[in-house]
Formats: sequence, C-alpha cells, structure tokens
Amino acid sequence: MEKIEIKYITKELSLVKEKKEPSSQNGSLEKPDSFWPLRGISLSLIPGEAVGLIGINGAGKSMLMQILAGRLKQTTGFRTIDGNVNYASSCKGLDEKATGLENIQRLLEKRETDEFKVSHLVNGVTDFCELGEWLRRPVAEYSSGLYARLSLAIALFANPQLVLIDSVLNVLDIPFSQRVNRKIQALKDSGVAFVIADTNLVNIERFCERTLWLQFGHVQALGPTADVMLQFEYFQDWIRKLTLPEKNQYLADRQAEQLRFDVKKVYEEFKVEQFKNGFTRKDEPKMRRAFFKDRGADPLAVPHQQVSKPQPKQSAFQRKGWLKLLLALVCLIVIGFGGYLIISGESLTTLLPSFKTTSTTKHLTTSTKNKKGKNHHSSQAKKVTSQAKNSSSLSSNSSQSSSVSSASSSSSSSSSSASSSSIATQTINVNSGDTLEGLAQKYATTVDIIKQLNNISSESDLKAGSIIKVPK
Repeated sequence: MEKIEIKYITKELSLVKEKKEPSSQNGSLEKPDSFWPLRGISLSLIPGEAVGLIGINGAGKSMLMQILAGRLKQTTGFRTIDGNVNYASSCKGLDEKATGLENIQRLLEKRETDEFKVSHLVNGVTDFCELGEWLRRPVAEYSSGLYARLSLAIALFANPQLVLIDSVLNVLDIPFSQRVNRKIQALKDSGVAFVIADTNLVNIERFCERTLWLQFGHVQALGPTADVMLQFEYFQDWIRKLTLPEKNQYLADRQAEQLRFDVKKVYEEFKVEQFKNGFTRKDEPKMRRAFFKDRGADPLAVPHQQVSKPQPKQSAFQRKGWLKLLLALVCLIVIGFGGYLIISGESLTTLLPSFKTTSTTKHLTTSTKNKKGKNHHSSQAKKVTSQAKNSSSLSSNSSQSSSVSSASSSSSSSSSSASSSSIATQTINVNSGDTLEGLAQKYATTVDIIKQLNNISSESDLKAGSIIKVPK
C-alpha cells in the first residue's frame, strides 16, 4: 500500500426536533439544527504501523472508523487509501439474515475472483474463528462474542492492506485473544496497517506505536502511545475529581462547541496548505469544490483526480537544454533550405545559358539563311547577264553552243539552289572531336551542304558545344 491518509475530516449530523420546540421572541430557534461529532480530523499511517484510537464515549471513534472504512461519507475533507480496507466490529458490518458461512463466502468473493483462492480463504476463516455449527445459523442469533469472532476473522484473512478493529478485542475470550494477537503481529510484520479503537487501554498499548486521542470530535492529542496514554490518564483523574456541577458545566461547554462549530475555519487551514504547495487564487474554485463537494482523495496526493496542480517551474539547466535543442533544430532547417536553394540556383544557372544559346543560334541560323538566299540569287542573275553579253559577240555556232552551255549551267544552279532550300533540316549539338566529314557520313549528306546550311567556311568554324543544322 502506498498511502493511508485522511485530512480535514468533518461530519455534520442533523438534530431531530420535538414537535413543540420553544422559540425565542424574534421567532428564531434557540437550538441549532445540527451538530458536528467530528471536527477537522487528520491522520496518516505507514505500512506495518498500528495506530490506537481512544476517547470517552461519544468522542466520535466509531464514526471515524466507518469513514475510514468507506461505509460513511464525510461532510468535508479527503480520504486517500490505496488498497483493501477490512472492517471488524462487534455489532456492525455483517448481514444478520444470512448465516455465518454465507457472510464469509460473500465478503471473500468481493475481494478474490479466483475460486480456488476463495475456497482456500473460506477454510482459513472457518478454522480461525472456531464457531463450529454456529456458522450454519443466521448471524442475528449470535452473541456479541460470536459476532466479534466472525467479523475479526474475515477482516484478518480477506487480503487486507488496512484493518480497522472497532471495539472488538475487549469482548473476546482469553484463548481466542491470544490467537488474534499472534495473527495481528504477523500481519503487521508483512506490512499491513491497523487502526484499533478500544476502551481497554491494554490492547492499545500492546499493538499500537502511535495513538490518537479524540475529545468531543476533535484531536486532543496524537503521538507516541505512551505519551498520549499518560495525558489521557491525567484527564480521567481530573474529571473524576470534579464536582457534579463542575462536570456538567464542562460537558455542556464542550457540547456547545460542537453546536457552534464553523467549518470555514477548517477550510482556511486547507487553503493555507494548498497555497504553500503551489496553488494560487485561480485554483480556489476547484479547491472549494474538492473540499465541500467531491470529498475524495487529497488533491496533493492525487492531483490529476481532483485539482490540476500547476506544473513546477523548470530549472535553468532544463531551460538551457531546451534552448540548445531548439537552436540545433533551427540550424538544421536553415542548412537544409540553403542547400535546396544552392541546388536550385545551379540548375537555373545551367539551364538559362543553354536556353539563351539555343534561341540565339536559331535566330542567327534564320538570318544567315535569308542572307545566303538573297546573295545566291543576285550572283546567279549577274552570271546570266554576263554570259548573255558574251554570247552576242560570238558566231552563231558559238552563240548556240554557248547558249546551250549557259542554259544548262543556269538550270543546274537553279536546281542546286532549289534543292538546298528545300532540304528538311534538324539541329544538333556539336560534340568534342566531331568533324565535317564525320557529320556528313553520319547524317548521309555532303560537307558542302552542311557548310551551306550553317554558313561555315572551314573546319575551324566547327566548335564543341555549338548547335548546327544537318539534313534529316
């Protein structure tokens, strides 16, 4: 078990009024409508520890035990108990209509799901309590001693982490008490915690390391058993020496405190504790709801169930660590983005010159072709005029042959020009080592046609990386 704790426990009970209740002159009731049998009880235990609970009759011992067991809901405060809580009493907790054996089986089946374990535990309880045939009779027929035996045996065997013994030990006979003493000590050694309420102080001294003294619903003393017992004995001696009027006045004053109790004082103590543990004014609505309405586990013990406790501030070392991690992440993003820009820039730089070169080459090729066509036609016209003038001065035979020669030359030139202009072309990139003869053989053409298409005069004009035209 990790934690056993109750804090700021209060309990308010309403008063039953008589039909003819006297009232004051202003019409208000003279007596309050309720009183507080418990007023701000806090207690914590550790595994293997036993705490005694003492006080005069009516101090609130049995009510506090029922709240610890979860059988009764407190008016305010918190109950933080992790584990099984078993409650043993000499008059409460069992189904009186059922038999003793049926009570054993029902209570053990609530704690265990394995049938083999339940059967084993049932045998252990029946052997321990030694009730014999009484186990087959209704519990309503049991005496206080038999009832206490059965209730205590179930509580000690039903897989306990906390055992509450409420006024049971004092009604046991001596042989059974000795058996119970050994069993309690064995459970304490195994880490089981105990809260023992008893009017016989010998039982408290035998088992309990610490003792809580309840006096009219509030904690009169809490500490080592020997010290608290000494204070309680002094109180008993003092009250015995009082006269009857003094005793009645003392009891009346203490009971009046239970009537006039203001629970807001306990709530203020709770708020002070919360503020010391990091809560702020913004958390006060949640704190009030947890204190007055939820009344579950302590917000400090289980913050995720009740109040969202603010996160603790990070240390300077933790903040530096997070800052370094953030800076490293930013650097990685910048480096990656920069690399992407560099790669993208190189791609653009490579593509743009090639695009410019291609467009420029196309423009130059088109203009060169146009100029070449014009020059070719003008030269042919001049040759025809010159040949016509020469042929006029020759003889008729020479004139006729010269005319035939001129006509054939003119027709061949024109056909050559027409053929060169009508050739379908394609553009290629000149690689390192390419020659005009090699390109002519590769594309099934002549060197002269390649020169004419690209306005190239010699082999030196053919450069690697340039774009030229060749026949398709």
